Amino acid sequence: MATRQVGIVGAGFIAGAHIAALRQVKSAEIVAIVDPNKARASTVGKSLGNDVRVFTCADDCLSSVSLDAVHVLTPPPVHEASALPWLKAGIDVLLEKPMAETVAQCDALLGAAAKSDAGLIINHNFVYHPTFARARRLLENGRVGQLRQVQMRYAVPLRQMAARQFGHWMFNEPRNLLLEQVIHPLSQLDVLLGGITFMEAKPGPAQSPAEGINLVTDWQFSSAGADGQGQLQVFLGASFPSWTISILCDDGVIEADIFEGRVTVRSAHNDIPPLDMGKRNLIAGLQGVAEGARAIGEFSAEMLRLMPASDGFTRSMIASVQVAHENFASRKDLRPDRGQRLVGLCEAAATTIRLPTIQQVKIPQANEKYDVAVLGGTGFIGQHLVSHLVNAGKRVAVMARNTANLPAIFDHPSIGVFRGSIADRTALEDILSRAPSAVNLAHGGGGANRDEVAKNMVGGAEMVAQIAAQLGLERLIFVSSSAALYLGDENDVITIETPPDPLPDERGDYARAKVLAEHAMFAQQAVPVVILRPAVVVGEGGSPFHSALGAYENETHCAGWNAGRNPLPFVLAEDVADAIIKSLEADLETVKNKTFNLAGDVRWSARQYTEELANGLRRPLKFHGSQVRMLMAMEWLRWSVKKVAGRMGIMEPSDRDIRSRGMVAHIDTTEEKRLLDWHPCADEAMFRARAIDVHKPKTTAASLEEKAAA
Repeated sequence: MATRQVGIVGAGFIAGAHIAALRQVKSAEIVAIVDPNKARASTVGKSLGNDVRVFTCADDCLSSVSLDAVHVLTPPPVHEASALPWLKAGIDVLLEKPMAETVAQCDALLGAAAKSDAGLIINHNFVYHPTFARARRLLENGRVGQLRQVQMRYAVPLRQMAARQFGHWMFNEPRNLLLEQVIHPLSQLDVLLGGITFMEAKPGPAQSPAEGINLVTDWQFSSAGADGQGQLQVFLGASFPSWTISILCDDGVIEADIFEGRVTVRSAHNDIPPLDMGKRNLIAGLQGVAEGARAIGEFSAEMLRLMPASDGFTRSMIASVQVAHENFASRKDLRPDRGQRLVGLCEAAATTIRLPTIQQVKIPQANEKYDVAVLGGTGFIGQHLVSHLVNAGKRVAVMARNTANLPAIFDHPSIGVFRGSIADRTALEDILSRAPSAVNLAHGGGGANRDEVAKNMVGGAEMVAQIAAQLGLERLIFVSSSAALYLGDENDVITIETPPDPLPDERGDYARAKVLAEHAMFAQQAVPVVILRPAVVVGEGGSPFHSALGAYENETHCAGWNAGRNPLPFVLAEDVADAIIKSLEADLETVKNKTFNLAGDVRWSARQYTEELANGLRRPLKFHGSQVRMLMAMEWLRWSVKKVAGRMGIMEPSDRDIRSRGMVAHIDTTEEKRLLDWHPCADEAMFRARAIDVHKPKTTAASLEEKAAA
C-alpha cells in the first residue's frame, strides 16, 4: 500500500491519541499540523520532526501541501466548518465523533463528500474496543445462536461536572451531553442491532449540581434495529464506573464488561439441569481466570515495552484509525451513515426534556469600575469569595477562562465577568485597570514536565504582579497553598513567621511551583503583596475526596500518605473567603508583605474525616493507612516504569515530599486570627454540615414533566 500523506487538524488533547495510532499505520505519514493556535501547532509539529509543516488555517495548508487525508480533531461545535474545506478539496476526512451538532450539519458534510468523491469516516472508536470486538466475534460466529435482545449499562464519572467546569461545551444544552458521552454506547448498540431504526428515550430527573445549573444525567433508551431489540441505561456522573453489555441469543448469553476487559459466554450443555448449571458456573469461573491472566500479561508486556499500550481506549483508537485508512485506500465504506444516524438519535432524545434556560453573564461596559478584581473567581474558593464580596455590597470584576454556563451568582448586577487567563496580558491589563485591589486565585496551568509547570504557574503570577504595579494597585492578594510549606516533621510548629520550604527541588511539581511563586511575589517590591496559604480546603463546590488525605484510585478507597491518625489542617472554603476579604480590608501596613497560613479549628484526622464522609454519604468509604517506606518503594517503582517508557523531565521520588504530604506538623494560626480578626469554624457540628452534608446528592424538586408544564 502506498504511503498516504496525512494532516492533523486540531492540535488539542485528542490529537495525541490519533498521532499515537497513526504511528501504527505503516501506510500513513503525518506531514502537516493545522491549528489556529500557532504555538500549540508548533509544539505538536516539533514532537513529530522537522519535516512536519505547521499552518494556522486550512487554506494555507491546501495551497502548500499535497494531502491524501486529514484527521479533523477540532471541538464539536466547529466540526462542520473544520471538515468542509477538506471535503470540498476532495481530501479524505476522518472526523472525530460526534459527526456534527445537528443532522442538518451532517447533511452538509455528506453532500460535500459526495460531490467531490472524498471519503468521510466518523471515528466511533469504541466499536473497535478489543472487549467489544471479541463479544461481537462470538455473536457473529453463531456459537450462541441468533441475537434477540441487548441490554447495556453505561455508568461513568463526569470529571468536568465533579470539578464544576460547566463552561464545557457538553453542558450548553441537553443534546450536547448526549453527543459527548452517550454516543459511545449508542454506537455499540447500533452495531449490534444492525442499525437502530427506532428509539424511545426516557430521561431521569434533572440534577442541580450548582445553583442555576440544571442537567439531565440519567437516561433509559429502548431501541430496535434490523437484528433485534436493545435497552440502554445511562448514568452520567456515577461514582463507580460500569459499562456492561449482555447479549441474549437463542442458545446462550454473551456478557461483556468494557471497563474490566472481560467477555464470558453462558450456553447449555447436554447434561441434566443440576450438572448443566454446575458446568456453566465452572466454565464461567475458568473464563474469568483466563481473562484476568490475559489482562495481567498484556499489562506486564506493555511495561516491559514488549508491546504497545494494552488499555482498551488506545487499542480501540489504533484499530479505528487503521480501518479508516484501509477503507480510504480501498475506497470502501467511505460514507457510512452511522455518524448521521447517531446525531439524529441524540437530537431527538434531547427534545423530550425541557430545562430552565441557563442565564448568560452580561458583558461589562468599557467604563465600568469595580471594588476588587478576582482572577480565577469561578473556581472552588473563587465562588465562595465572590459570593461573600457581593453580600458585603462590593462590586466585583471576575476573570475566568470560560464564561459560559456559570452558576447563578455570576449573573448578579454587581459582578462583571471577563474572559481571559493570567497568561493573557491584554485581558489582565483590562480587568486590573478597573479595580484598586486584586485577588489572584488563578492556578496558571500545568505542563508536560516540572519546569514547564513552574514556568506557567510562576510566570502567570509574576505577570499579574507586574501589571498591578504598572497600574498602581493598592494591594495584591496572592493565594498560594500550604503545599509551599514543609509539613513533614511532627515536632515542627508552623507559624506566620515560617518561610516556604527551603528545599523546593525536593518537592513535587505543584509544591515546588508554589514555593517559587511565593519567592517571586516578595522579590518584587512595586506593589504591596499579601500571601495567603489555605491548607486542606473543604466545603460546597469542592470535591469531598481531597488529595491531602491520600491517593484516590477511586472514590471508595483512599491510600493515605501515612497512618492517617494525625490531625489535618482542614479549613472551610467560606472561611478562606472571609480571610481574603479581611486581607483586603485590613490596614495595609499591618498585612503587606506578610504570609498568612489558613487552617481552621476543626482538625479531624484522615481516618475520622473518611468515617464522617462515609456516614454522611451512606457509602462504604475506606481509608487505608500507609508507611512512608512503602510509599517510597511504590514511587520508585512508578518512576522506573516511566523511565523505561521513555518519559523525560520527571522527578526522582523524594522522601521529603512524601513526608510533607502527611501534614504531621502543627499549624498555629494565633497570629493570623489576631492580625486579620479572623474566626474560622470551631464547631464540629457546623463543620460537619458545611464540609460533609453539602455533598449529599441533590435533584431538582420538580419532575421534568412539572417543569415542562410550568
